[in-house]
Amino acid sequence: MSIHLPSINECRAIDARMPDDGATDSRLSVFENGRQVPFSVERVFLVHADRTTHRGHHAHRCCSQALICVAGTCDVIVDDGRTRRTVPLTGPSRGILVPAGIWAEQRYRDAGTILMVLCDMRYDEGDYVRDYDAFLRYRKEFAPQPVAHAG
Repeated sequence: MSIHLPSINECRAIDARMPDDGATDSRLSVFENGRQVPFSVERVFLVHADRTTHRGHHAHRCCSQALICVAGTCDVIVDDGRTRRTVPLTGPSRGILVPAGIWAEQRYRDAGTILMVLCDMRYDEGDYVRDYDAFLRYRKEFAPQPVAHAG
């Protein structure tokens, strides 16, 4: 059986809409369902890093996420089993979309960093792949198989 497994190229930047509301002492960053965020948001959580740390270390079977660093600096490492890429997030005007089936890690570079995560599913422990070798097996098991041609 094969399912669509995204490649690293499907991890893409999402840019906030930055409306000019006339304020000179603040900025507004807007992420909307179906526009900047290509799914309906079912869950939102924040990770507050009290010091530099490394978190994540998992993939989701079904859940897609949008990660936005609302304070500080966070490097998001995405991995499709063949290619790894590091995407720095340095403010609330840009995030990254991480589709289901991609391994992700976050390196919090500053104390006080806050990462906001928008999810298209509610929490389900069964959706997580927390071991990298199990992730590679998952990718191999569900990868499209070459079609044998009669010759």
